[in-house]
Parts: sequence; C-alpha cells; structure tokens
Amino acid sequence: MTIQSGMLPRKAGLHTKRNVLITGGTGILGSAVTKAYRAQGDTVAVTYLFEDEVERFKHYNPELSQDVTFLFANVTEEAEVQKTVQEFLSQFGQLDVLVNIVGGFVGGIPAVALEEERWDFMMNLNLKSVFLCCKTVLAHMTERGYGKIVNVSARAGLKGEAGLSAYCVSKGGVRTLTESLAAEVMDSGVNVNAIMPSIMDTPANRESMPDEEHGRWVAPADVAKVICFLTSDDAAVINGAAIPVYGRA
Repeated sequence: MTIQSGMLPRKAGLHTKRNVLITGGTGILGSAVTKAYRAQGDTVAVTYLFEDEVERFKHYNPELSQDVTFLFANVTEEAEVQKTVQEFLSQFGQLDVLVNIVGGFVGGIPAVALEEERWDFMMNLNLKSVFLCCKTVLAHMTERGYGKIVNVSARAGLKGEAGLSAYCVSKGGVRTLTESLAAEVMDSGVNVNAIMPSIMDTPANRESMPDEEHGRWVAPADVAKVICFLTSDDAAVINGAAIPVYGRA
C-alpha cells in the first residue's frame, strides 16, 4: 500500500479545511456527522456496503448529494480497507480525520443460546472494523505527524448486561482498543478517542420503544458536535478518552 505524506499547516484559532473519512456515514448518526463536517467546509468521504444505503442517504440529504464522495468498502476485510484508504488518498492526497461509525446491534439472546454466527457478526462489525480502519489509517497519520480518530463505543461497553454479551464485549473492545492505540501514538501528533452513546433519538429507536420518554435521549446531531470537537485542534490534549454522550437516558 502506497502512503502519501505532507503535513498540513495548522492555523491557531482558525478551522483549516480537512479531509474526513467516515465509515458508516450513510446511516442516521453517520448522516448527522457528515452534515457537521460539511458545515465546517471539510471534504468528506463516506463508506457504504450496499447501493441502497447511498440512495437512501441522497433521498434524505439532497443538499449533500453532490458534496460527499461515496466509497464502497466492506470494512471487516483488511484488503478492502487498504484499497479504500488508498482510493481516498489518491483522490484527496491526505487523510486528516477518521470517524468509525460502522456498527450494529444483536441483543435479547442469552449467551447459551447465542449462535456462533451472531457472535462473529458482532465482533467483526463492531470491533474488527474499527481495528482494521485504525490500523490502516494510522500508518499514514503517524508518518505525517498529524491525525484525528474517533471510534464509536457504547455505554453498554462499560459492563456486561444479560442478553447483550456479544454487543457489550464488542463495544467494550472498541473502548479498550482506543486506549491502546492512543498510548501507542501519543508522541506522534495523532489523537485517538472514543464516544459512548446510550440510546439515540432515531426513528428506529422510537418505533421499537414507543412508550419511552424520547426527550431524554440524545439527538444524533448533538453526538456529531461532540465528535467534531474531539477531532478539532482545540481537543489536541484529549487522547485515549471514552466520552459519555448519554443525554438524560
């Protein structure tokens, strides 16, 4: 894999346009994060796995359709991650920010009844994808001496819960992986942090939990603000953190 270098000049107190890669950027949270970075004037590319993800994104975010680059990638396969990062670098020259949002949820199944395929699905989608994307991108960022990464863990990653073994383990793994990576790159000019959402206020969550007090949940747009802050130069002193974004849930 060819790695390109070239440090961006940083202007104190000013936002310098950056190149941002968002995995899972076509989903509800991904769309909010994409909007937030585009509002700052950043160049944004998002990964997708199925064509209908792109069509859905364009339908609900028509104002972004021409401003976002879509990159096909199965981020659970190392060769595909490397290919996607190289494609990003070929188009934009350098990668400043990586946000790992790809993930999923399997719950309500006791461990003794949990099929191996479901366990592997959670580990690959929630944890392996983050590992592979960070591993690939960090080679570029550390060579340049600059980069920002935010991984999406979850409140459930703090402790095990009945019926959520695979989800809790995979999201807990994201948190500890973030801490390990941050320790490895702390002297390289790269920051690696994580956020831990609880229940987000999305249409799917409202539909599945209609009797809950939805106003206590955190909006995806507010989570996006936290992510943008963690990848800003104002947050340069934050490294290896797992930031709760629970709202009042």
